[in-house]
Amino acid sequence: MQYSEHSDLPSGWKSNRRDAPYRIATVFLLALAGSSLLLGFAFSAAGTPTALKYCLLFALILMLTAGLGVAARVDRANLPSNIKTVVRGGVSKTQISYSSAQFCLLIGLMSSCSAFCAIAATEISIHQRGVSFPGGSFLIGALGVFFASFVVSAAFGRIRRGELTLSNQGVEQRGWSFESRLEWSSIAGIKPAFNGHPVVLLIGYANASWHHRYTTRIWRIDRLPPVPMIEVDCRKFDIDCRELYGYLRQYVDTPTAREELGTEVAIERARRTNPAR
Repeated sequence: MQYSEHSDLPSGWKSNRRDAPYRIATVFLLALAGSSLLLGFAFSAAGTPTALKYCLLFALILMLTAGLGVAARVDRANLPSNIKTVVRGGVSKTQISYSSAQFCLLIGLMSSCSAFCAIAATEISIHQRGVSFPGGSFLIGALGVFFASFVVSAAFGRIRRGELTLSNQGVEQRGWSFESRLEWSSIAGIKPAFNGHPVVLLIGYANASWHHRYTTRIWRIDRLPPVPMIEVDCRKFDIDCRELYGYLRQYVDTPTAREELGTEVAIERARRTNPAR
């Protein structure tokens, strides 16, 4: 049985994820980016070259924003190619990584926003030299520091690409800004859901021993659920949400199969059951 052949999938999972509103938003952002580029070159030709760098940076920010939205809705890989075996704490585990493209685009977006603010603050400060308190420069500079703190957090690993890790002990989720873990004995079941986008819920018992924490105080860009649960946001993976759900469901429903986690057998299972599309 193919992973996509589950009858319990919500209707939102079965519709085309590349729907009209997202296409319109993407086209609008790209058109705005193109207009910014043309405006920048027009200002430069008219004798205001300073405006060019702001127009270029603004266009870059818009393009990165559009790219991030597209990356969250395009599946570029099949399940087997996105699984690998890792060893942590002396335990071999099977890891399914979040999208690297989305994370890189996010870093690029925050870096561009920080650069835009830093350049603007510097130039405003130069032009306001002699003013007792350059408020505009201070506010824009503070905003630049705020965006830069995201990049710093990523450099120190507080914000990471993220992954879902399975072992015979349980399920661990490293989100962009949180960590969460449930043992298999604490998981009551698995359910596909639609919250404006496909999610997979590994539902824990009310009294489950649930280990969870945020890894950053400021940039909590993804959220932990309010109850014991592993909530898998399918948008953050490069693989089809139906394949991901089917793979996870096998190990939730079949305890004996969990012994293969952390071995090549777990990867071969994905390859054998759902060959490359």
